[in-house]
Amino acid sequence: LISRVAWSPDSKRVIYQAQNREQTFLDLNAADFQTGKTTTLFKETSPAWVEVIDNPAWLKDGSFVWQSARSGWKHLYHFAADGKLIKQITSGDWEVRDLYGVDEKNNYAYFSATAFNQIAPQIYRVKLVGTNLKRISTGDGSHAASFNETFTHFVDTYSDPMTPAQTRLYRADGTLERVINENKVEVLAQYKLSKPEFLKVKTRDNFELEAMMIKPPNFNQSKKYPVMSFVYSGPHAPQVRNAWGGTTGMWYQMLAQNNYIIWVIDNRTASGKGAKSEYGLYKNFGETELKDLEEGVSYLKSLPFVDGSRIGISGWSFGGYMTSYALTHSRNFKIGIAGGTVSDWSLYDSIYTERYMGTPQTNPEGYKKSSVLTAAKDLSGKLLLVHGAIDDNVHLQNTMQLVYELQKAGKQFDLMLYPTARHGVTNPLQVKHMRQMMTDFILKNL
Repeated sequence: LISRVAWSPDSKRVIYQAQNREQTFLDLNAADFQTGKTTTLFKETSPAWVEVIDNPAWLKDGSFVWQSARSGWKHLYHFAADGKLIKQITSGDWEVRDLYGVDEKNNYAYFSATAFNQIAPQIYRVKLVGTNLKRISTGDGSHAASFNETFTHFVDTYSDPMTPAQTRLYRADGTLERVINENKVEVLAQYKLSKPEFLKVKTRDNFELEAMMIKPPNFNQSKKYPVMSFVYSGPHAPQVRNAWGGTTGMWYQMLAQNNYIIWVIDNRTASGKGAKSEYGLYKNFGETELKDLEEGVSYLKSLPFVDGSRIGISGWSFGGYMTSYALTHSRNFKIGIAGGTVSDWSLYDSIYTERYMGTPQTNPEGYKKSSVLTAAKDLSGKLLLVHGAIDDNVHLQNTMQLVYELQKAGKQFDLMLYPTARHGVTNPLQVKHMRQMMTDFILKNL
């Protein structure tokens, strides 16, 4: 696989990343433009798979800054032009999320990371020699930056669960230059939004799962409430964020106003807490993720205000897979809404699937265990399947094959297809229909 290609700064070499089909290693190669001679600068390996890395940030002397999870956490490394390591720039039990670039004049690398807060990326700078690490963003919510070419200024986009995205201009040292858009949406005050609570759930082996809970605005500790949980659960894809939730977040608020507790939890393999936290799912999607989700359910059932017999689950894409997997491998969920679901990993995009699962030929048992199709007969709870009719990512055959297996097993379920919709439903009229349909399903069955 050729996963990334770029020119060296002097345009004399083509730099490309090469991996084997199952992506268990990554070679950073340099090919001479004139002669075609290829040199491997270095090889990335891991106990499981190696994620594709963004192209490096090049310096004028031919050296470059590279992101690597070789330590178990994704950090910054400075390499010489020949691939020899000069310095590991950042380190610690946190990860770099985005490398914005390098200010060569002042020898600073600028990046976002989770050093301050796991669920709210902040903006940092650090000297290339690894000193003077400084957080240059302010505010406990989530930040993303866009720097000018000379790295003298950056535009910061900030939000938290109660604050829609705001933009400000800062100097490179974090000094505020001007407010571009404070984005005061005063109409939100009319909606009595509940402030989300961020929690940590300790698992059987003391791993801390990040979670978010939204309670009804008129919450009464002495009452018992049903819970609607929302998941994604895919590798390194955290959903618990100290950030504005957009239209989906507003839907959560509407459900909370209908006296449902909203629950979002990241299983460890989705958490972004280091590469090692992900390896438990290697060649076996579903099982490890569900165990962590059930730890969250156990926590919910321990709360005096939760009705443990009325817990639902919903997700899209990998979240749709986890929803249908949960309803066929657990008895903890009364209802499930599975959108754009993968029902069998042999049906999905090979470059994604084989990174985590290997090939069907080398891992037949893993594919069988991870399949929802083979477990359709074990469906419990009320299931709603939703799919875009021309989904070109998770093909419609995933839902259709699951429908067939459920029918053969005599299992009742609901189904909604959206003509013209791909992997996401984007037509405003269809979105309105889908949200209303999902809401009605929850109100009726949970």
